[in-house]
Amino acid sequence: MTEASSRTVIGSCPLDCPDGCSWVVTVTEGKAVRLRGNPDHPFTAGGLCKKVNPWLEHAADPNRLLRPLRRVAPKGPAVSFADAFEPISWDEAIGDMAARLTAIIDTSGPAAIWPFAGTGNVGFVQGCGLPAGSRLWNHLGVSGHHVTICSVSGHIGLGYSIGTGAGMDPEDVVDAGIVVIWGSNTLVANQHWWPFVERARSAGAPVVVIDPVSTRTALRADLHLAPRPGTDAALALGLCRRLIADDAIDRTFLAEHTVGFDEFAASLDPWTIDRSAEVCGIEPDQIVELAELLADRRPLAVKLGQGMQRHAGGGQAARVISCLPALLGSFDRVGGGLVYSTDDPYRLNRIGASGRRLGRRPRHLAMTNLAANLLELDDPPVEALIVHGANPVVSNPDTARVRQGLSRTDLHTVVIDIFATETVDYADMVLPSTMQHEQWELNNSFAHLYLNLNQPAVDPPGECLPHTEIFRRLARAMNLAEPDLYVSDEELISALLDTEPYRRAGITLDVLKDKGWVRLPETQSPYRPFANGFPTVSGRFEFASERAEADGHGRLPNYRPPVEAGFAPLSQPDGGLGWYDLIANGSDGHVNSVFAGTDLVRERSGVPPVVLHPDDARRDGIADGDRIEVANERGRFHATAVVVAGTRRGVAATTKGAWAMDLNATVAERDSDMGRGAVYHDNRVRIRTADD
Repeated sequence: MTEASSRTVIGSCPLDCPDGCSWVVTVTEGKAVRLRGNPDHPFTAGGLCKKVNPWLEHAADPNRLLRPLRRVAPKGPAVSFADAFEPISWDEAIGDMAARLTAIIDTSGPAAIWPFAGTGNVGFVQGCGLPAGSRLWNHLGVSGHHVTICSVSGHIGLGYSIGTGAGMDPEDVVDAGIVVIWGSNTLVANQHWWPFVERARSAGAPVVVIDPVSTRTALRADLHLAPRPGTDAALALGLCRRLIADDAIDRTFLAEHTVGFDEFAASLDPWTIDRSAEVCGIEPDQIVELAELLADRRPLAVKLGQGMQRHAGGGQAARVISCLPALLGSFDRVGGGLVYSTDDPYRLNRIGASGRRLGRRPRHLAMTNLAANLLELDDPPVEALIVHGANPVVSNPDTARVRQGLSRTDLHTVVIDIFATETVDYADMVLPSTMQHEQWELNNSFAHLYLNLNQPAVDPPGECLPHTEIFRRLARAMNLAEPDLYVSDEELISALLDTEPYRRAGITLDVLKDKGWVRLPETQSPYRPFANGFPTVSGRFEFASERAEADGHGRLPNYRPPVEAGFAPLSQPDGGLGWYDLIANGSDGHVNSVFAGTDLVRERSGVPPVVLHPDDARRDGIADGDRIEVANERGRFHATAVVVAGTRRGVAATTKGAWAMDLNATVAERDSDMGRGAVYHDNRVRIRTADD
């Protein structure tokens, strides 16, 4: 292999994972022959996960979409994909799309068009970061899109107390006195952070995991608490009361950097250890043990995962949990605080790059309300759905009603994707997309403070196009004259970098091209994000929030019980005969539903089983390996039972994102308490042996 025939290109992973890895693609004679983690990146440290290692194999999959397709058969799953669609040219596809959207705008108004961007790519150019196509959609004035499927409730809840979900540099956990991982299976969903956790433990910091399921991470913890799903706030309130009662709090920090402490402390009277233990379904001694560890080990570092906020009181739970590092003064110390997502410090010019000035969106639709928006919305109804980076038939709640909405004959659905997902079964038109190593992208992270540039390493196969080019062609076909609709991907990246912090630090596109990544400006170590105050109305940590009160969430952090999870009388910790709280964690084989339907992933990962506690399985006559039906009034799916003490009693655990499983058929399309978030973990089901 000669230098002339081989080169390396630095890029980044675009998937919906906190780690935001930097990678290196080796290109030989125009073909990508190797992809590996960037050894020079401080967080990636040379390694990728097993979900991403086969990236180039997925790119070469013979089932990859390579040409635009138009439906020629009724909507719905087809016996033969080839019989359901016919290939067409890009000119035909874009011309037809432009004509249909123009007709809808002329007859019903632009609000009848809904661009539906998902987290299949979380980047700022091709993905949901702005999302892609925002300039066109703003100019047309179509319905806005809220990406509410993942973490919105926690962000809003933390906004009331901290002002942000980014409270510490995750790498600084090495200086923590105690590490609490709350609702995150780090070894599966955030694995590049784990070495930093182990360094903290080697220095004497105990690792605590709070999760209803005995995940791989929980099994590696020094202490594991498994509360009932949806009761996290009750646990946190009990811990807060105990710390205050024992005077194990930092009164100087409370006096100088917080507001509302006395009100909050008075509100905790009902939350004794015994009451918290009863609500959470755990032993009082476990809560006492954790409270004593928090009191003795400083500073406290909390990693808050998305799993704990996917229920009726998820936003409130995040708000309550944030009070623990505040009570202990940990926000004021390197190695202490709370981190939910490190997104805020990126300070990209999202408003300018997305073209907000180009037009106003008449309404905003939440992606988690897809079924209701398709079946019930009027004035006007949704007449065109443009789906990109999303597979809502697999990922959205209430699968049956999602399918019903997508089956509407008067709904024109365009899906931009790399494979024929289950959502493609309902598409009128399918447009083939490039993959990350074939396109420009700018990626942030949810777990580190480095900005990653992705440069195209190879030409795309077939007729695949980047999302940005598809939208540029659509604008041209609609005869739109606005110059900002036609900027190149590189110009869009430069627009994102057009903020004072990046200008002052001299960070430009050329700098990123040279190195591939940079440390974010204004985050130099030691990183103390709140040294000059919190980004709240008061400039302090807010135990009491007038804004939360005005928004209907209570002046003080409180406990809102789940609607379904943990529904049984508290004296029945097994959840009642035949009923379970269903939890779906992230898979170790794929991120959400991306690549989950490929032959390679199916072969390696198989169909996810449902894990049951032996006592529950014995009660319901279910043996290890049995074919089971998981059902409620909304829907059902089938799986194989694994009987092992891997969950608490009354909890059934599986993993999300698998195709052809219909896991979310059982999940209600019901809003969480804040931000219209999804309630995947507020779901009760019955489980029995299957008849078929």
